[in-house]
This record gives sequence, C-alpha cells and structure tokens, in this order.
Amino acid sequence: MNRTIFGKNACFEVLRSKSRLIRKISIAREKKPELHDIIAAAKETSTSIQYLSNKDMDRLAKGTNHQGVIIFTYAKEYVEIEDILEYAASKNEKPFIIILDSVQDPHNLGAIIRTAECAGAHGIIIPKQNSVHVTSTVEKVSTGATEYVLVSMVSNLNYAVSLLKKNNIWITGLEAEAPKNYYDEDFRGGIALVFGSEGEGIRKSLKENCDFLVKIPMKGMIPSLNVSVSAGIILYEVVRQRFQVTMIK
Repeated sequence: MNRTIFGKNACFEVLRSKSRLIRKISIAREKKPELHDIIAAAKETSTSIQYLSNKDMDRLAKGTNHQGVIIFTYAKEYVEIEDILEYAASKNEKPFIIILDSVQDPHNLGAIIRTAECAGAHGIIIPKQNSVHVTSTVEKVSTGATEYVLVSMVSNLNYAVSLLKKNNIWITGLEAEAPKNYYDEDFRGGIALVFGSEGEGIRKSLKENCDFLVKIPMKGMIPSLNVSVSAGIILYEVVRQRFQVTMIK
C-alpha cells in the first residue's frame, strides 16, 4: 500500500532508518536551506528528489502541514508478536510491551509510539477492529518513531495476552478504580501494559484477563488523563525501576 509521509522529523527518520523503500521525495524550493540534512540523507540513499514550489507542495499535501518535505513510500509493515519477543531476547532484556485496546485517535497512537521508542519498549500490540492503525498522521505525530517501534496488529487481544502469558509475561492494565497505584507495582520482569480507549477504558473481557490492575492517582476535579499521557507516566515508571536495577547490578 502506498503511503505519504509529511514533516521534517518524520521524513528524516524514514531516510535515516532505511527501513522502507522510498519512491521519491518532494522538497519545497523555498525551504531548501533549512532542509539540508534531509536533502543530504536523500542523496546518500540515492533517493529521487523533486523540487517544487510551496504552492505545489500544499496541493500535494491536501491541507496537511508538510513543513516543506513529503516522502512517497509504502505503508509500514506490521510484525508478529513473536517478532517482538525475539527483539527483546536479542537485546538480552525482559520483554516490555504495550497493548492498546481500541484507541481511536491517531494523535494518541502517534504520541504513544514516540514515548515507547524513547522508553525502550520492544513493541506495541493493537487490534484490527475498532482501533486506529498506523496512518500518515500517526507517523507524523510520532516524529519518525514508527520507523523503530515494532507494531503487531492482531485479530484478538485476549489471544495475544494468552500468548504473552505463555512466555512468562505479566499483564498489567490501567484501571481508574484499581486498588493499587502504578508505582507500587513491580515492573522489573517481563511485562505488557494494557491501556484502554479514550472514553471507555479497557474492555471487560480483557480487563479480566489482566494479572494486575493499577491506577494513576487523581488529585484534581478531572477524573482521568489522556491515554497518551497515562501511557507516558507508566512507561517511565518502568524505565525508573529497570534503570535502578541496572545501577544496583
């Protein structure tokens, strides 16, 4: 499937990662001086460069903020859950996986992928139905992190959870009414963190399949956080705990 990538950061990471076959790259002539890193990376990979007026770039982008650069490539390939587990093993690390249950907003998915990459997560699992997929918007919001984070799309999240459990991975879900705060949970082993949709949270069947449920304490009048913010908080608790273990060792 053809895919169009917009924006300086996302396009630079597509070029730098060399993870996809690029058909061509379009650059706004007026933006050439500030896009020299992207132009150099494109030339290094022998990518065909097309220089256009900013007006023509706007026409190609159809309202998307392109920041002077557009890459024409192919859609990101999804992986199998086993690929994520093998990636963790190749780094000699306990699996650190994120499961997203029916997240609908591409901006949330893009932000979570960006945080996951920065936090060293090994992969993300999303459902085929009732969920946003990895779109051009997701790739732009992730600022190129989609080039480095493995994403598996599955038909049944409960089956995915069962597979992870067979591989000695504990499943922890974020639930507003959970009895335990997230920072009281032990995230040093193999873990999969489950985050629910923006409005409904984790579906009942999946929640019941979790080994543990944790909450983020709320002290104000607003009862919940945006899912990408919640994910960022808990992902970096994992980093904190695992970094402390590394330092002790």
